[in-house]
Amino acid sequence: GYRYEGKDPNNYVYFNNELWRIIGVFGSSSHGVSNTNLVKIIRNDSIGGYAWHKSNTNDLPNSSLYHLLNDYYYTATNGTSSSYCYQHSTTVTGNCDYTQIGLQTDYRNMVQTNTTWYLGGPSSNSNPASTYYANERDSSKIYSGRSPSTTGNVGLMYASDYGYSVLSSSCARTINLGSYNTNACAGNAWLKKETYEWTINPLSNISNFVWTVGFTGRVGGNPAYNGFASRPVLYLKSDVTVMGGDGSLDNPYRIRLVSS
Repeated sequence: GYRYEGKDPNNYVYFNNELWRIIGVFGSSSHGVSNTNLVKIIRNDSIGGYAWHKSNTNDLPNSSLYHLLNDYYYTATNGTSSSYCYQHSTTVTGNCDYTQIGLQTDYRNMVQTNTTWYLGGPSSNSNPASTYYANERDSSKIYSGRSPSTTGNVGLMYASDYGYSVLSSSCARTINLGSYNTNACAGNAWLKKETYEWTINPLSNISNFVWTVGFTGRVGGNPAYNGFASRPVLYLKSDVTVMGGDGSLDNPYRIRLVSS
């Protein structure tokens, strides 16, 4: 597909009454919607620190965070009293009231539903973005018994999304994601935040580890019961169009449904 790269490209979009950013434009093989190119966006800020899975397994379709994103955040409802709202394991509960920050009706109507999210992953961070991308979509690169993919409305960024967000002229595509903790790489990656952040992909050789982007910018594995920053990712419907803006922070793209 087509991606934005560099430290701060003009990929800001006003969505859900807040700032999001465009990861890129992707074809059917990335999202599962036939014969369609879709724009994938990520919330600029985290919605909070949550356990990827309170039960400390890397089984995404049954994970607590995936349920929070698709059952409560997507519907802008309060999931605080649900069985999924945890910031660490089952010992620290959180605030999962998404009535205000969840997807509001007008914007929810712009979301492409039931997209495919691929759940493969390498067993080592000594791999470049291209290997992560290939492994994410490889049904053999999963822990025994895990699903190679799932469908849903909201996910998280892939480790490869982060890998490809760096400025290629300063951080060669051949560099391993475990070595991204340099100014040339992490310092030129717009997806990097000053914290630990979850990706959607498990490690293929450990039952409870998930790939994360660390505060230094390197990609590493961490137990799923930890509470890390979580930024929703989704695909926009193909009939969403730009009606203004230039993508800069001060003038983000303004969008609407063609039919609205």
